[in-house]
Amino acid sequence: AGIAKDWAYGRGCYVSADRQFIIWVGEEDHLRIMCMKKGAVLNDVFDRLEKALQVVSDIDGIDFALSESYGVVTSCPSNLGTGMRASVHVAIPNLTSDGTDTRAKEIAKPLGLSVRGVGGEHTPIGADGTVDISPNSRLFIKEGEIIEALYKGLQALMAEENQ
Repeated sequence: AGIAKDWAYGRGCYVSADRQFIIWVGEEDHLRIMCMKKGAVLNDVFDRLEKALQVVSDIDGIDFALSESYGVVTSCPSNLGTGMRASVHVAIPNLTSDGTDTRAKEIAKPLGLSVRGVGGEHTPIGADGTVDISPNSRLFIKEGEIIEALYKGLQALMAEENQ
């Protein structure tokens, strides 16, 4: 399909001074914008992302591939729709006490959440039981609904962790 055919030309990365905001250009999604922050206030990260998207979209010559039917069009089918993946790293040592994320996945799946290792898909959980939690849905869902699903799912997951 031509993905990465121009490697290493036309690629770049910006990392903010606080290392909590990153833009990758020429990655598999063509443009990946990441906002991160320690803590539990999801709106802070979402607000920063929203401002950054406005700045980027105002740059002359940058047009996002959008479909009225499908949303953001990317080369990665799992990101079709909003194109947004919101996640948090959370320590759940009780649910991962056997050294795996199996129990966490059993609880997370009916909540509509994915559990990954802290390094992303197909990576191990952290030594302290830290995992990456994110909503499964990106298609036919709004960005605010993704944040809400993550928040509600985390509440339920942490209730199980603290039992």
